[in-house]
Amino acid sequence: MPQVVARKHRRNSRRHRRAAAASLTAVGVLALAGVWNANATQVATEAAAPLWQADPAKGTAVFEGVEKKPGEVSVVDDPKGAYGKTYRLHTSGEKVSPQDRVRVETRGHKRPDGSALRFDEGDTVYVGWRSMWDPLPTKSGDWVALWQLKDYGSGAATPPLSLRARGDGTIDLEYCDPDMKTTRLWDTPLRTGEWHHFVVGITVSEDPDKGSVKFWYDGEQQELKGAGTFKGATLRADWVTDKWGVYRSDGVKGEATAYLNGAKVGRSYDEVAP
Repeated sequence: MPQVVARKHRRNSRRHRRAAAASLTAVGVLALAGVWNANATQVATEAAAPLWQADPAKGTAVFEGVEKKPGEVSVVDDPKGAYGKTYRLHTSGEKVSPQDRVRVETRGHKRPDGSALRFDEGDTVYVGWRSMWDPLPTKSGDWVALWQLKDYGSGAATPPLSLRARGDGTIDLEYCDPDMKTTRLWDTPLRTGEWHHFVVGITVSEDPDKGSVKFWYDGEQQELKGAGTFKGATLRADWVTDKWGVYRSDGVKGEATAYLNGAKVGRSYDEVAP
């Protein structure tokens, strides 16, 4: 089966499975209507539950994987005393091998049943989290990736979206199109040693007219190249997921620590906002 046809077949199969699951869910809700009508508030609460959320009590088991080259991911008390148990991603900065770039990152999301939550063609998802970086060395002309929307499978290349720290004193949201052309969508001064909240709304599609990005910083929606929604292809491979942590170009040296708290994936901004 040719590669393109095989990819479409896989995506069609996934769409059919999602449609079937949605139908079964609707039937289940109707069957239980007599019970839930007595408590509409509980129904609304259940419906608003996020698709996934990190639970520090479960350690790294909530992620599909952890990448450490070199580094460690642990659970600690929030150094600022505001948000309780928090993930700490730390790298010493010493390269494992000459060909590898330094990184310590979580990868993807694992549901309670052990299956992986992945984003496919046509999905609309919102990813929300708090981050604090301390320390976070940077260097002019080099970059540090702090969050990535990463594609996997046939056609995978440079991440379609990444939040990066630059050596110019800023962090920015960068888009990479299928031709590997990058565009800085948004930026703000880099502030280490303090918490900031991020939400990214993504419609996943290979079609640049159907794929889109929205972005919130500390509770305020940001303009992306002068608009509330940026249109662009957000899928080039079989599926995408996201990563948190520190991943950097070779010119940046020294230890780095990223703290992660309140990470969620949902269907709306309200499901993942703090």
